[in-house]
Amino acid sequence: MATNIEILKFNLQEKQYPYFDDDDLQMLLDTNDNDVKKASYEGCLLKANADDGLTLSNIKLSSNRDYWLTLAKQYETGSYSTSMRRADEI
Repeated sequence: MATNIEILKFNLQEKQYPYFDDDDLQMLLDTNDNDVKKASYEGCLLKANADDGLTLSNIKLSSNRDYWLTLAKQYETGSYSTSMRRADEI
């Protein structure tokens, strides 16, 4: 059985697109209650923010930002949890 960090590495495609070290991955898990899906979502967003295109003279390297944002949607939980209640329900 794979560990949560191994699953997170797989979800974030760390072999093909390395960005995080093991400490960063563990922090992603810790800050997301050890939920691999939530950590994968946040990791994809972080990769999208860090991935910018680059132009040097006549050479242009494209950004993978859209790719990471699309991948993040696969791991999005779709729910927002809050302890606040509506004012008309109090």
